[in-house]
Amino acid sequence: MHTFKIKNNRLGHVIILVAVLFLMGVTFWAFFLKDEPVEFEGGGIIIALIIGGIGGVVLFMALRAIILNPDVLMMNEKGFEYNPGGISSGFMEWTNVAEIKFTEVRTTQGQLPGPIWEKVLAIKFKDPSIYTQQFNPLMRGLMDLNKNMYDADMFFRLSSFGNKANEVYELMMRYWNASKTKA
Repeated sequence: MHTFKIKNNRLGHVIILVAVLFLMGVTFWAFFLKDEPVEFEGGGIIIALIIGGIGGVVLFMALRAIILNPDVLMMNEKGFEYNPGGISSGFMEWTNVAEIKFTEVRTTQGQLPGPIWEKVLAIKFKDPSIYTQQFNPLMRGLMDLNKNMYDADMFFRLSSFGNKANEVYELMMRYWNASKTKA
């Protein structure tokens, strides 16, 4: 059985790791090591806690991605697993896929001045509960909102695949169509 994989971009995570360590180091220096450290009053404490908290979470996620190096996408004749940002969809079988299509969704993705339309690969499931049961109630609510807005259960950002987006789509269609003829 042939398995198609798109690997995680380790360099991107290393850059994030270095940037976060630098920011946390500067914060530590400013609050503890400098000749006249920043006073721990009001705003100073809040800033240190915010930078430390966010930095700790990002540091953990970046280290996890570097060490575990999960595949962004893994697919074969039986199904696929999409794992953007280290959060796995779980293994989805082609027999549960009802539709695969390109669509556009509104997203910010850090863009200014505001939301933009981004082309994504959307998948609609025959039985979405197989997919959604693994998420907490808040995440399920967000997924229901997405489903109501865009009529799909799962979205693949094309940027996750780099220059292999067309290859991913063609392979998905081939595997999905083959699963329909077997059923």
